[in-house]
Amino acid sequence: MKLHHAKKAVALITASVGLVVGMSAVGVGAASGAGSTTLFMLPKFTGIPPFTQADVAAAAQATKYGYTLKYGGPTSSSATEQVSFINEAVAAGDKGIFISADNPAAVTPALVRAQAHGVKVVSYDSDVLPAGRTVYVQGTSATSIAQTELNMLGSQIGYSGSFVILSAQATDSNQVLWNNDLKVDLKTMPKYKNMKLVTIVNPPDDSAASAATYMQSILSEYPTIKGVIAPTTVAVAAAAQVLQQQKLCSKYVVTGLGDPSQMKSYVTSGCVKQFALWSFSQEGTVSMCAMHAVLTGTLTGKTGQTFSCGKFGSFSVATGGVVTAGPAEVFSKANLSAFTF
Repeated sequence: MKLHHAKKAVALITASVGLVVGMSAVGVGAASGAGSTTLFMLPKFTGIPPFTQADVAAAAQATKYGYTLKYGGPTSSSATEQVSFINEAVAAGDKGIFISADNPAAVTPALVRAQAHGVKVVSYDSDVLPAGRTVYVQGTSATSIAQTELNMLGSQIGYSGSFVILSAQATDSNQVLWNNDLKVDLKTMPKYKNMKLVTIVNPPDDSAASAATYMQSILSEYPTIKGVIAPTTVAVAAAAQVLQQQKLCSKYVVTGLGDPSQMKSYVTSGCVKQFALWSFSQEGTVSMCAMHAVLTGTLTGKTGQTFSCGKFGSFSVATGGVVTAGPAEVFSKANLSAFTF
């Protein structure tokens, strides 16, 4: 999970508790009375606030359009299980699938088959291969993520010194994109000329346990670094926990993309000074608006096409069929209390 210069605060919807779903069950995310057209939202895995927030917001928008949104997925990262959920959605007669891909190459063939059966696909949070969807709705731009991460770290280390990126698994498409943009910025922007990326660490999965284990290894192997950037809500919280447990918060900087509810204790204690995230609620709403435009035939993924999304305004399709849902927000002790998600 797959930002950036602080911008105008994004309105966010407080998420309800997520339903953890097994392979044979799904959670219905739309209110009763919705229409007979069913859609399915498939996150990388269930049970964490960001994906729950996206589902709750998408379900609310689905109801406005007269759709029923179902929600479910693996309980831990697994492309194989995502494929099973895709196949089940097609068999159930769902007309649209939203997906945050665990492994783009692994899930795209199943999505191509789904499209051949008339199912529309919109990817969100983490993209699939272009053949597997009509558009990809990203929470915010990769450029914004990369520069915000560098600025959050840089401002705390005097824009000088070495650091490590504790990322998600190597097949996570959005993480790869963000990290590549960050590397380009380090090489091309004078502001970051004295900052050095030592390595990018990719745990085998997106679990907190793996992230904590790899954070411990980073501190052991690279003791002279000044900080760690974790561009995933799971890893940034795990990294902060390791620092706090080992009483190293004053020695190393941890920042990245985090969920306010998970990061609150680390910010309050002073272990984490800044982290960032976009609005998953807005991302979920915009994804549903895009799906509605696809289902009604007004959006085909062509560059330059536009669609509307209520209070969030109009959105346009960029090169590659990419739609950016909104800006990011940098969180600190000064503004964290204003956010309840």
